[in-house]
Amino acid sequence: MPFIFNRPHPFIFNSGSILIPGIFTFLLILLFRPLGFNSLPLNYVVAFALGFGLIASTVVWFTVKILKFIAPKWMDEDSWTLGKEVLLIFTVLVFIVLTIFFIFFGINVTEHGPWELFKMVFIKTLLFSAFPILFMVLFEQYNYQRKQLKEAEKLNQKVKAENGDLDVIHSITAENGQLILQLKTNEILWAQSDGNYLELFYLNEAKEIKKELIRNRLKNLAELLPNDTFFHCHKSFLINLHQVQKVQGNARNFEVILRYGNSPIPVARSKSSELKQKISRTI
Repeated sequence: MPFIFNRPHPFIFNSGSILIPGIFTFLLILLFRPLGFNSLPLNYVVAFALGFGLIASTVVWFTVKILKFIAPKWMDEDSWTLGKEVLLIFTVLVFIVLTIFFIFFGINVTEHGPWELFKMVFIKTLLFSAFPILFMVLFEQYNYQRKQLKEAEKLNQKVKAENGDLDVIHSITAENGQLILQLKTNEILWAQSDGNYLELFYLNEAKEIKKELIRNRLKNLAELLPNDTFFHCHKSFLINLHQVQKVQGNARNFEVILRYGNSPIPVARSKSSELKQKISRTI
């Protein structure tokens, strides 16, 4: 079970993410009339349905904005998982339940005590929301994964051997300017950040992968190398686009496989469009 919740999941927050919960709430109240709405005239039900639909959309927007402000690392889109998505949805539902509870309690529309009213609102909200939410989460995962695979396949059709200026010599220096290595374009594979250091992976003359630990930041290395060939695809990775063998997609973002590397390298969601453009220009 923990493995399932650790699966990558797309973080989708757009106008649909705000409108759909409101529309669903409106239809739910109008069609099923829970929480005692069946005793009210139709015009009152429509008014309540519109009001609670607006509340649901507002709560979704407010919850995501607040969490991004107080917990930006936890809300990082590139590390979003199915477990985080479920927890976010549950948090939104709790806020909706509390909002409905305080409204009902404030206008005193039921004869229930506070605790009984809260339990009724909480249980009925979860019961009516469980199936639609499960459907939406699974659909999001399936639909986004399908789109990513299609995009990855398009990129793979463009990825091929490049015979351009691969013999250009690049000087790799430390943060203090000390020369560490001099490598040709096709010898540099990728670099990975490691705190105040970076690990540079490159090929020696025997085509063996070597690693050099350099006291420098990945951002500084990216500025040293030509950005039409080397791509800062993720906050922790810089790759040589000429070494890309395959692009693959998961439910969250793209990953690249390099010719001399077995482990996939992540591409930040914010860098996906740039990856497509750069691969098109590089080949």
